[in-house]
Amino acid sequence: MADLILKNCKTITNDIVNLIIEDGKIKEIKKELLHSDNTSDETIDIKEKIIIPGLIDTHVHLRDPGLTHKEDWKSGSQAASHGGYTTVIDMPNTIPPTDTLKSFKEKKEIALKKSYVDFALHAGVKTRKDVQEILTENPASYKIFMDLYEIDELYEMFSYVSETKKPLSLHCEDKNLVDYNIKTLSSNPDNNNKTISYSYARSALAELISVNRAIEFAKKLNLQIHLCHISTRQTLELIREARTSVNVTIEATPHHLFLDNSTYETYGIKAKTNPPLRDKNYNISIGCLKEFDSIGTDHAPHTLEEKQKDTWSSAAGIPGLEVTIPLLLTEVNNNRLTLEEIVRLTSHNPARIFNIPNKGKIDVGFDADITVLDMKKEGKINLDNFYTNGKYSPFENRYYKGSNVMTINRGNVICDENVVIKNLCKYIY
Repeated sequence: MADLILKNCKTITNDIVNLIIEDGKIKEIKKELLHSDNTSDETIDIKEKIIIPGLIDTHVHLRDPGLTHKEDWKSGSQAASHGGYTTVIDMPNTIPPTDTLKSFKEKKEIALKKSYVDFALHAGVKTRKDVQEILTENPASYKIFMDLYEIDELYEMFSYVSETKKPLSLHCEDKNLVDYNIKTLSSNPDNNNKTISYSYARSALAELISVNRAIEFAKKLNLQIHLCHISTRQTLELIREARTSVNVTIEATPHHLFLDNSTYETYGIKAKTNPPLRDKNYNISIGCLKEFDSIGTDHAPHTLEEKQKDTWSSAAGIPGLEVTIPLLLTEVNNNRLTLEEIVRLTSHNPARIFNIPNKGKIDVGFDADITVLDMKKEGKINLDNFYTNGKYSPFENRYYKGSNVMTINRGNVICDENVVIKNLCKYIY
């Protein structure tokens, strides 16, 4: 007997279908339901709203363990569910960082107890021994923040990961240039309360240099690399040329797609993030998405106290899990983006890039991870509805048309409108 039937679902190709779900997986997709099909424990009439595969966010910072005053697995995964996400992959820069087998397993156990959505973990890179030990737990990828290391250290770390045959996710900013720019610009007291100076300190050139170095290392080591939050059109040009010789995929974030550094003049220091928002002469936009492989929110909440300091000491990071889909669907309604592109960037490709089994498609045998969309729902981004502990957003009060209205994870409704429902998560590997 089926556990759940979703009837009258509209696909992105405008077909009306019914999904029969059993044991958390899609058992059948039928145009017509027979009388014999109506034996499920529960039937939900989707009323011809659009269904897409459950969203996969491969770039979140849920801050747990060690930084739970900012966020934890409960609040962060509730935000994910509320935002239409059924799977998240957490970054390793917690306390302790997940760069040893012990810390990796400890974070995994914490998430299994608290998370409302399915999850995986990116691993940090410490020593060759640690990298190999973590491999036994099947991390989604290894992650290096290139702005923290010298060139010789980076090459050694890249070589450790190349031995695992796992992807290497990268934050690409050149350490030496960033350090020099920050030292120079911070020496002028006028810049202490001028947030736009931060975008010049962590410059577009710093990203370009770092990406070029990552491509060269990956070429030498035959390494699959995934470049996080690419923020400039100049970097896109470099990557376009490199794709013929390097296995490279790239991610966009909502804040780099929809904002530029003029946002600092209106929203101030709370819009500070790494890499920073870019000048209009360099920034990416919705029109660039055809060149990207995925959208990651880079959900990175902090307390308001940590955010509201001066240019240099304020924490860098923006919550993104609960704003991304309304922003993207508004672009669909404005005919600047298609639902097919959204599915490619938020489901199909994330599952492919990180080799996530049974997710990323609405198909027989796949996990019944479904995000239901209402393309007519409209309103303004409202912080009062946020589940994340990070109660700030440069998108606050921004108009949207089109939103997720239901999230289903392995056949369990985990969010209905704005109400998040407890769910038993699983580690996806």
